[in-house]
Amino acid sequence: MKERIVKALERAEKKGGIKAAEWRLVSTNSSRQERYYVKDDLELAREVEEARQSLTVYVDGEEGGKKTRGEATISLQPSFSDEEIDAKIAQALFAASISKNPWFDLPGAAAAKSVLPVSGFETMDETSRAEVCRKALFAPETLSEEKPCPRINALELFVSKTSKHFINSKGARFDTVQWKGYSEFIVEAKGDSGPVELFDDIAFSQPDTARLTAATGARLANVKDRAAAVPTPALKNLPVILEGREAEEIFAWFFNNASTESIFMKVSPFFLGINVQQNDPASSVADPLDIWAESAIPGLPDSSSYDSDGFPLERTLVVKKGTLKCLTGGIRYADWLGQPRKGAFPLFSVSEGSFSLEQLRNQPCLELIKFSDFRLETTTGDFGGEIRLAYWFDGTRRIPVTGGSISGSVAELRSTMVRSKERGLGARSLCPVAVKLTGVSITGAL
Repeated sequence: MKERIVKALERAEKKGGIKAAEWRLVSTNSSRQERYYVKDDLELAREVEEARQSLTVYVDGEEGGKKTRGEATISLQPSFSDEEIDAKIAQALFAASISKNPWFDLPGAAAAKSVLPVSGFETMDETSRAEVCRKALFAPETLSEEKPCPRINALELFVSKTSKHFINSKGARFDTVQWKGYSEFIVEAKGDSGPVELFDDIAFSQPDTARLTAATGARLANVKDRAAAVPTPALKNLPVILEGREAEEIFAWFFNNASTESIFMKVSPFFLGINVQQNDPASSVADPLDIWAESAIPGLPDSSSYDSDGFPLERTLVVKKGTLKCLTGGIRYADWLGQPRKGAFPLFSVSEGSFSLEQLRNQPCLELIKFSDFRLETTTGDFGGEIRLAYWFDGTRRIPVTGGSISGSVAELRSTMVRSKERGLGARSLCPVAVKLTGVSITGAL
């Protein structure tokens, strides 16, 4: 199929008319195991095979005396005839020709600068991959001696292998293999007014049984407390602790706004040299942080040696002790800003904080565990969510509560935030497992 597409591009070149200045072709082949469970009973098992060809064409032009470059991306199927491929490419070339972005160059051939960790799935047979993960996810329920025991109500499990081949007209060429496991699960427990549920999910690139068991084990313990939770009271001037996914979103606000795209589009409040933790130049910073752009983090499936443009990625320090030192992001935006090319990174890491999780919890606070819905606005940093489960520490007791909501702004609270020494894997980072914020608004359920 790749050869057919390259020949089609050659035919388009010979026909005249709109011509591709450059092109990029990404071929992917994936195989996926899917397992669906109701309680611990297997309801459905299937295997899925997919093949995709994604072609991007670039057309150069001129506007206002300046060189421009437009682009368009199409998907091509092996079932297409040569005539259909020619027609799709002609449509893409026309679409690219009416786009007038500032010109940028594609990356050429370059060796990888980072080595991806080898997945343990690679050496396992097909049957074992899903089964090992299933056993680990169900282990906390199986081993529990508590009666009645909180249980997994439903669970979906996917294990996939994706092989990607990248080529472009500048000579860039590389092959990658990505393993990805993913599970969604609903846990439940019986409460006084009936059963209650919590939902969670986890993505992984390794058959890390300890991590998978800890994920469902934590939620089984949480749902038991959710069943016994009381309505959240009206709490004033109480620090809050965000954990897990929500803590990662707080840190991601800094990383996302340090991108070439955000700064070029003028939606970021940052610029090189700014202290990203200060909400005004006179404010002191309670817990200075370092942020690294990461090409690979063991255990996370989005690790990659190259970005989507084919630019080689190398671990890069973005923020040092709160100060923005470097911009990462799409190479075109780096060119347009006149900054060195670093590439668009899929992952990031955050340095450990100054306080243990136990220290963060040892004063009265509201520790947020699960939300019905949590939103953080990338540009402003405004966030909020409805409380599904939290723990209110009144100085003596740790009380599970539910209902009510919180709201605040990372931009306003960033200078006083502190984070845990303990770090853990998130969806796209290795970062502190908790962050403590002072000044968050808490609305009680009563």
